[in-house]
Amino acid sequence: MVDADKISFPLLFLNPQFGYSIESIIRDIHGSPDYHLKEKDFPHDIQDYIWIQEGIPGQSPWLALGILTNGLYFFYKAYMILPTGTFVKNGHMDLWLSYRLNDILQFAMDTQIRHLYLKYTQNKISDEVTSVPLEIREDVNEHP
Repeated sequence: MVDADKISFPLLFLNPQFGYSIESIIRDIHGSPDYHLKEKDFPHDIQDYIWIQEGIPGQSPWLALGILTNGLYFFYKAYMILPTGTFVKNGHMDLWLSYRLNDILQFAMDTQIRHLYLKYTQNKISDEVTSVPLEIREDVNEHP
């Protein structure tokens, strides 16, 4: 299960009073189907998170991949450059949207971020496979 608290800090600054509006952070994906997003749709209409990577100020960005209630997939990236330690000064946010998850994976994520996501999914699949107990049935080889 994905911990939504790991992305909550940068989302607090997604407000025009801090210099971040939906229109100012949306980035286009060439060839992706058209979508319509209202200012209130993000982050308030997040249906589910698929993956979150918590950021470290000045070192690594906050990353979130998920789906909105209107069926759009999103990839959100936020980072800040030290020494300020805030998004108001020396911070940056990006938001990519598409009805196709593949567009997000292929065009919104750079190679390093895609690698982190793929590693997460591989670990998640591996954890699910090993966490399911095997059912041992003694009657499998028995004939009536």
